[in-house]
Amino acid sequence: VSMRNVPPTPANYAQRSGRAGRSGQPALVTTYCATGNAHDTYWFQRSRDMVSGSVQAPRLDLANEALVRSHIHAIWLAETDQSLKSQLTDLVESEGEKPSLVVRAEVWKTLTDPDAEIRAVRMADTLMNELRREWSQRGVEVTWWHDGWVGQVVRNAALNLDAALARWRDLYRASLVEAADQFRLQMDTAAPAKARQEALRRENEAKGRLSVLRNDDRDNGQTDFYSYRYFASEGFLPGYSFPRLPLAAYIPGVGGGGRNKNGDYIQRPRFLAISEFGPGALIYHEGNRYEVKRIQVARNSANPSEIDTETARRCEACGYHHVPQPGVDNCEGCGQQLGAKTYDLLRLQTVHTQRRQRISSDEEERRRSGFELEVSYRYNSHGNRPDRIDGTILSNSEVQASIVYGDAATIRLANVGRRRRKDKSDRGFWLNPAEGKWLSDKNATDKTVDDKLDDLGESAVKKKVIPYVEDTRNIAVVCFDGAIDQITATSMRYALERGIEAEFQLEDSELTSQSLPDDGGYGRMLFTESSEGGAGVLRRLVTEPDAMSRAARMALEICHFDPITGQDRGHADGKIERCELGCYECLLAFNNQLEHALIDRTAVRDRLMALSMSVTTIGAGGMKRPEIASMLATFTDSALERKVLEWLDVGKYRLPDRAQVTVDGARARPDFVYDLETGKVALFVDGPVHDSAFQTQRDTEAEERLIDLGWSIVRFPYDGDWENIVKRNVSTFGKGAKQ
Repeated sequence: VSMRNVPPTPANYAQRSGRAGRSGQPALVTTYCATGNAHDTYWFQRSRDMVSGSVQAPRLDLANEALVRSHIHAIWLAETDQSLKSQLTDLVESEGEKPSLVVRAEVWKTLTDPDAEIRAVRMADTLMNELRREWSQRGVEVTWWHDGWVGQVVRNAALNLDAALARWRDLYRASLVEAADQFRLQMDTAAPAKARQEALRRENEAKGRLSVLRNDDRDNGQTDFYSYRYFASEGFLPGYSFPRLPLAAYIPGVGGGGRNKNGDYIQRPRFLAISEFGPGALIYHEGNRYEVKRIQVARNSANPSEIDTETARRCEACGYHHVPQPGVDNCEGCGQQLGAKTYDLLRLQTVHTQRRQRISSDEEERRRSGFELEVSYRYNSHGNRPDRIDGTILSNSEVQASIVYGDAATIRLANVGRRRRKDKSDRGFWLNPAEGKWLSDKNATDKTVDDKLDDLGESAVKKKVIPYVEDTRNIAVVCFDGAIDQITATSMRYALERGIEAEFQLEDSELTSQSLPDDGGYGRMLFTESSEGGAGVLRRLVTEPDAMSRAARMALEICHFDPITGQDRGHADGKIERCELGCYECLLAFNNQLEHALIDRTAVRDRLMALSMSVTTIGAGGMKRPEIASMLATFTDSALERKVLEWLDVGKYRLPDRAQVTVDGARARPDFVYDLETGKVALFVDGPVHDSAFQTQRDTEAEERLIDLGWSIVRFPYDGDWENIVKRNVSTFGKGAKQ
């Protein structure tokens, strides 16, 4: 076995090298290490750890809602006994010139069988009981879970399957319409000959797309539109081997009898496609070169002649994403005042390409051009409560940084323009909304060598838009205590990324990092798990007290420092090559070339040393009182809860550590929680609704279940004597300023 590069982890090495020496034959395994690859050079220095290293069990975040839901869908589908066939056209009404594409009546009857629903709930409950025990044993707080969750997912499964067909339906209808329109243009004798020839080409291209969407080549292997693979890519069914919710680029056929005779869709993960499938981008496929010419545009339902665009607000202080709402002028993430709105945001969907010349030397020019991407994020919400876990990183009782983990948070990447554009304030790209064609300014300085886009001046219909993509991922936002310069912030981001990957055996593609807007200069950075369901590592950074310190120690070693003494090994002769500010053995890599000038490993030693001796606490531990009150207020569900919180703060009583915590074993959710050395205390804030006999009975039952788990209970009625309550519970609230 000859490997062209070092496998991602020892587990991958064991699997690949195991192909040699079968049936008792001698085995030889050769692995090449690229000097310009940080991963390869790291393992070249530690080859023994790769060849004979321990194989860790695969990691999945078993508390990820989307991952669990897809498995419940699989259980439901098995209980219905409905085959999804090999072609999506077998599941929907696809006959006629204008097919409805609704799910066939006989298929829908099977999918909505009440008996199958009952069996699916029973089977899924068995699975969830085991999973909930796992959560309880590991102390994992799952904020999205409630008693009726399984029944709700199963009841909506048929509707969700129908909704998952939306992307395919859009592609199929658009191809049908284009094939019909281009055929009519060919038959128009008044049209110029050149226009009729172009219409013939586009009609054949549309027919090729229809063939791919019908999975006509299924005998040659599973395509991206094989039914089960398609539903896995849409996130409806589990599909660990396929990109989840990908973006597709249509590559026209090349003729002949090859595999690509009818054309093909190539699919990429959304966050890669936003730049790889950007306006005028060049795509290399099977030895040919293609240029992105058009996109499939969504039409406004109220006015079909207009394309469907969005408006959003991005906090310039922290990068938090907001949907514009009346009265919301401050950031929900950091509290700063929001800036201007961003208009004409266009969700990037399927793109269409046109064949160009073969690969040539101007590929270098394309790579130098590139696009400027702008990231924003938003925590998932259950009700009015964001799904996040706040943590504080302490070293010698001093706050080093804060870390906030978001489960299945929304990440948005917007392509605001080419990096080399003349005017940085000129954001977006020109589009012909009628045809979905990208337009190019002939005077633009950022054009690639062979830019063939239609000229901007020749188009009477044009609109400037900002394409974007969006997905849900597990994220962690790290913000350091005290201002740090840009060089230190950039170096820390890559050092922590490399340290986390090495400590938890993650592949390079499983974890990414980006800088965020940072008005205070605190080095705010975003870490994202890219694998489906997540690896659960970012959650561990918050919930495990020593996870960040272990990653920091590994980062020190990668940066050529002794993790115990901090001694610089980068200048030593012998095993390790001389390293000044950075090298491809530590922080430099091909994918961060644009930031090489901002990387200095020596600038991060002291902060990494402090992190290597740190402890991470969940909730309010180690935070300043105003920060605690602000963080807890974010989680409150009602005005009465905020009033209690403000009352405790004004009275200088001890503030809660957490808010809105779901206690799975007790089927209860206290409004606030105190994590005391003597045990946990649940604080309930009772509004008028708790006066009813029914609600009182439910409250009593929840209290009993919490007490059985060793919890203490304190209640704040809306009409109660709060002063008396805190006096009776001094061990929880302290004496405050008034006592």
